[in-house]
Amino acid sequence: MSPAPEPPDTLTARAELAESKAHAGDFRGAVTEFRALVKERTAAAGPDDLQTLSARLNLARVLGTAKQFSKAIGVCEPLLRDQVRVLGTEHADTLETRQLLANLRYQTGDAEGAAEELERLLAALSHLFLPTHDRITKVQRDIAFLKRSS
Repeated sequence: MSPAPEPPDTLTARAELAESKAHAGDFRGAVTEFRALVKERTAAAGPDDLQTLSARLNLARVLGTAKQFSKAIGVCEPLLRDQVRVLGTEHADTLETRQLLANLRYQTGDAEGAAEELERLLAALSHLFLPTHDRITKVQRDIAFLKRSS
């Protein structure tokens, strides 16, 4: 018999604990907490639940901050596919994950992959903002830089 899922308030408190560990620099502890939280949120509410997707994004962030770039990419890639399917390409969390994935790819030396991810980000942002918006011009500059680097 499997244990009963934890109540939502307990899961929220666990998410706050994981975030506190990350802010304190205990990345190993934060990763452990976020991995457990992802598993429990998935069991409690399903893989497409917004809180489950959010926990996965937090896990990817912490892995990236801990310089575990390959592991973070391994979390980001399926997360991004799920976010696009559930939330759409222009949702704030989807945009954040795409930006994170581009940064992670750059950190691993994949400037070409980072530029490709930023081009997808730019396409989504172009539906939300005017061409002169600061975020669009920054992404355009970043793409140009990455293309010169690769």
